Amino acid sequence: MNKIFRKILINIIKICIFLTICNLLYSEDNFKNKMDKHISQVQNKWRFNPFRYETLKRLYGWLDHEVYNSKYWIGDIFNIENMYPKYEYRFDKMAFYHQPTLATEINPIDILYKDNHRFRIGVGFLTQFYLSVYKPNFSIYYGESLFFGTYMQTELYFDYIYKESLRFRFTPVRHVCAHIGGDILGDYELYDINKEEFRDSSIESMNFAIYYNYGYFTFYGGFSFAMSGFNESNFINLFKIFYGTDFRFPIWGEISLITGIYAALDYDKINFVYRAHNFKGYRITDSYNKYYPFVAVGIGIEVYRFTLGIKYEYNRSRQLYAYRKMESKLGVEATLFF
Repeated sequence: MNKIFRKILINIIKICIFLTICNLLYSEDNFKNKMDKHISQVQNKWRFNPFRYETLKRLYGWLDHEVYNSKYWIGDIFNIENMYPKYEYRFDKMAFYHQPTLATEINPIDILYKDNHRFRIGVGFLTQFYLSVYKPNFSIYYGESLFFGTYMQTELYFDYIYKESLRFRFTPVRHVCAHIGGDILGDYELYDINKEEFRDSSIESMNFAIYYNYGYFTFYGGFSFAMSGFNESNFINLFKIFYGTDFRFPIWGEISLITGIYAALDYDKINFVYRAHNFKGYRITDSYNKYYPFVAVGIGIEVYRFTLGIKYEYNRSRQLYAYRKMESKLGVEATLFF
């Protein structure tokens, strides 16, 4: 009798276990759903994306020349012959100028807290090339084009973003350097280092900026100041203050009209550098401080992460050979926010 009772009890327990498992598997809130929900809850505590979200484009300045967006500009530099006064450059024979820029931001640390607060630590990279193309049936020096400079910028930054409407950026160190293009350095008719001023640029700065998106508008501004390069570089941006506004008007879907204005004031130290052969001497022969304005305006069409627009800029040239001259240019620019 005991054996029979034990068998019945075991079978009842098996049936109960079976029914419990079935209930867990087929109920609306089954065991799998509970596991999935737990996984989602844990993952939501840290949503990792090393690159920028598309929605964050409204927290960057479209016309900000220091923004880390890849772009390609083609157009005309109105005062190029004043920037490069030597006849041998033959800028009178140029068809157009173009400036490809490779840039992006990478965020190894990107933490979202309670869906409203995002903290990021990242690095920005930017390299810009200055080139020009001669008119058809005219070639000189190195063929049909002239490569006359590069500008490079990289920084470590800390971002705080609130509800994707407000962004504060602190950059403890930004490195900037400019270089004369190889086509110029390779020809003494264009640049004779034995007779002309030695040119070099390498500085570090600290930057603060704030960006705010309000409906169709993006407002942003900030300032920076130099930390090194005072007695080594031809130009040092001692202090800079800037402000900009972008206006985006939705047309259809992800397509928007975009326009904006950017203005800045740079307070720069200009050094005249003497460098002897074989690095036997390096000293500043003369120096002065000067204010330089920066103005940019533009209008274009934005589609998702891509923008095509017309831009005008007036600023102290970032081309090292012409670093003491103002630059005025107008052209078409394609921009990729990534």
